[in-house]
Parts: sequence; C-alpha cells; structure tokens
Amino acid sequence: MANSLKTCYWVFVVLMIAIYHYTGPATANEEQTKIENAAFKEAVQAVKDKNYAHAIALFEEQAKLPRHDAQYNLAVLLNAGKGRPRNYVDALYWSWQAQLGDIEDAGDLASDILDLLPPKIADDVRSRVGKTLEARIEASDVLAIPQFANFHLKILAEPDYDNAYVWHSIAAALSLPGSGDARDDAESQLDRKDLVTLQTKTQKLFEKHNFKP
Repeated sequence: MANSLKTCYWVFVVLMIAIYHYTGPATANEEQTKIENAAFKEAVQAVKDKNYAHAIALFEEQAKLPRHDAQYNLAVLLNAGKGRPRNYVDALYWSWQAQLGDIEDAGDLASDILDLLPPKIADDVRSRVGKTLEARIEASDVLAIPQFANFHLKILAEPDYDNAYVWHSIAAALSLPGSGDARDDAESQLDRKDLVTLQTKTQKLFEKHNFKP
C-alpha cells in the first residue's frame, strides 16, 4: 500500500503545471510570474526527462519564494528519493507548507509521512514550519497570516484555537478572503471569558507589525 501511495504522489508532480496568460502590457509582477512559471515548467520537463536532480533544484528554489505547488512537488520528490536521497523530515516540512497554501493533496502526503516519524521529530518539523511562517510575517508577507492561523488548527498536534483566533482576526481586519468566517469559527470554540484577553493580544500584534488593510 505504501508503494502505491508513493507512486500516486509521484505521478502528480508531472500534472501540476501552473500556466498564466496575459493580455496587454505586462507589469513587473506579471513579468516575475512569467519567469517563475517558466522555471516551474522547466522543472516539470526535467521530471519527464528523469533529470530529477535538476527538477528538485528548481522546485526548491521556487518553494522558498514561497510557491505552494512547487513546495508540494519538492515534497513528493524528497519522499520518493528522486534527485536526492529520501528525506522524510524535509518532505514533511514542505508538504505541510503546501497544505497551508491550499494544495489539497499535500495534506494526504503529510499524513502518510507523519505515520513514519517519531512524535518528537514531527514536533521539531512543526516548530520549523511555525518559525518559517513567523519569518514571512516579519517580512510583511500578509499571505502568511491566515496560513499561520491555520497552522495552529491543522498542523499542531492539538488545535490551538486561541492563537488561531488571534491570527484569523488579524487576517479578517486586512480583508483577506475567508478570514472573517474562519475567525468566527475559531471564536465559537473559545471560552467567552478569554475573548477580551485574546482581542487585546490581537490589537497589540496588529500595531506591532503595523499591518494595514
């Protein structure tokens, strides 16, 4: 069963190609996206050519941007041991980030890898993912905010509704899609007596980072 799962994930690498089409003059962001898409397509072609070392290097570069489909593909390659020796720890690290970036299959991959690792090692990877998200927030990457909120719900061994509420509240204040409902869902899990304390914490974080809608 494990081998069939690995094969399933492996095939998906070749299928995940993100291509964007543009009309009219290109902006700087559009040009950058075109460059990233070209690198992604080059990595996919490298997989087709069985040049896995080149593919994994390209996917890793894009995974660090972060680009979440590249994170998933990198995790698949590391899990399969293609291009580099098999590395479950790094595969879990990247698959969890891809999961937080809404790559649906990444959650299944992470779950399968998690079954292979001791709890202490898994907790170390969780800490690593959390620190990566915090670093993105410190660098003013607002898209990391709802991901950090979901980290507390989906990645931690036990859901932390307090911190999920705090970060979903910040995301909602910034009008990030889906964050208002996510904040309300987290609030429904909280004790009312804790709400003022958590909202005060939220306000302090909002001001500390100078977030702007």
